[in-house]
Order: sequence, then structure tokens, then C-alpha cells
Amino acid sequence: MIFDIHAHIFPQKIARRAAENIGRFYDMDDMHHAGSPEELLSAMDSGGIDRALVHSVAMSPAQAAIINDFIHAQTLAHPDRFVGFATLHPDMPDPAQELSRALDMGLRGVKIHSDMQQVALTDARMDPIYEACQQLGCPMLLHMGDSRYHFDNPSQVPQVLRRFPHLTLICAHMGGYTEWDAACDCLKNENIFVDTSSTYFAVGAQRWQQLVRHFGAERVLWGSDFPMWDPGEERRAFEALALTDAEKEKILWQNAQALLKL
Repeated sequence: MIFDIHAHIFPQKIARRAAENIGRFYDMDDMHHAGSPEELLSAMDSGGIDRALVHSVAMSPAQAAIINDFIHAQTLAHPDRFVGFATLHPDMPDPAQELSRALDMGLRGVKIHSDMQQVALTDARMDPIYEACQQLGCPMLLHMGDSRYHFDNPSQVPQVLRRFPHLTLICAHMGGYTEWDAACDCLKNENIFVDTSSTYFAVGAQRWQQLVRHFGAERVLWGSDFPMWDPGEERRAFEALALTDAEKEKILWQNAQALLKL
């Protein structure tokens, strides 16, 4: 089994525009895909990917419930392929209520993108979201590390966990997206997983493998960051690493299965 822990999807009518906006945000001239559910399913089939964790990001408080309903609908339409995470926004009046609703629908956790949502991980506006995730026992997937912004530098994560010690965090992009040294220094914790997405393109195979070994295979989850990258290409690059079969099984499926209670 192959499980992709990091895939963005958008409604068909806005998927191409949404993917292009992501490309502009990251100064990428060419996105590998549009971000529709249909294109993700096609890419998964081509790349031999069995299931994917799908999510999107609320750019305003009003968008959160709409996006969560969309993600939920896609998990219902493709129950054997998609698992969903909710989105929340730091300026929502009652994020706990929306998270409870999303979890009742069957979504499994929360995705936060601090750079796009313009909120530091240590901002007090994030506290109700952390508290809700801690109380309801669901994991958080955090976009991590971008030297252009510093909203989510890895050095902030230990501060968050000191105040919310029962949070379970998935720190995307091997914990660092351009700030991998800081990730290595700050993110070794039993409450922290990292995912492999959007790392290989920047660091190459050798450094990628070193990062996996640094965090340990039991704390790493494989992800493609669709539509930025092609899941099949990312899978083949990962499987070419000089890891043991047991390590690859943990990263490609077993860790996600246990974490998300699949």
C-alpha cells in the first residue's frame, strides 16, 4: 500500500486557477497538475498510489466550513481513495465548534498553512485551534519553514508544544521547506512527525535520505504535495533512496495507517 499524506484538492471549476495561484506563491513557473480531485485520482492511478490525505486552506474565516464540506464530499465520493483533513482559520470566532463538526463528518485532523494565512505558529490567535485539536485528539498538519516569511520557522514548534504538550503534529516538508537545518535542531519529539513533500526538488537524494535517517523512519510520512509535484515521480524518487524495505513500508503506509487509524 502507498499512502500520500499531502495532497491539495480544489473544486473542478477553480482547480486550474488555484494551482496557478499556488505556483505564483512559490515562484514556480509550471505546476505539474491542476488541483482537481479527478486529476489527483488520475495521477494516483498512474503513479501506483492507493490512498491520499486531501485538504485545502481557508484564506478567510468564512471559507472554512465551505472547504470542509467540499473535502467531506470528496471523501464520501471516493471512500477507498481519499481521507480528509479540515481547514480552520485563526480569526474564526469558534474554531472548536467547526472542528467538532468536521470530525463528526469523518475528517481526521486539521491542515494549517501559516504563510498563506499570515499567522505565526506562536501567535495567540492559534491557541484556540491548538486547544481544540488537543482536546479532540486529532493531528495537525502544518506547513513548515519558509525563509521568506518566518511565520512557521521550526524554532516555534517547541514553544507550541510546551504549552500544548498533547498535540500531535505533522510538520510538512521534512519540517523545514528551505529551513531544514533548523528543523533538525528543533523537531525531534515523540509528538512530531515530518512528511517528505516538497523536499527532494531542493535538496537532492543524499540530503533527503539524511533527513529521513535523522528523524527516524517511524516519524516520517511520505507525501507528494500534489499539484505542485507528480505523485508517481515523487514516489519513484523516494523508493530509489538507500533505505531498508522495512523503513520504506513504515514511511509509505504503516505510519499513516497508525496515525490516522485507517
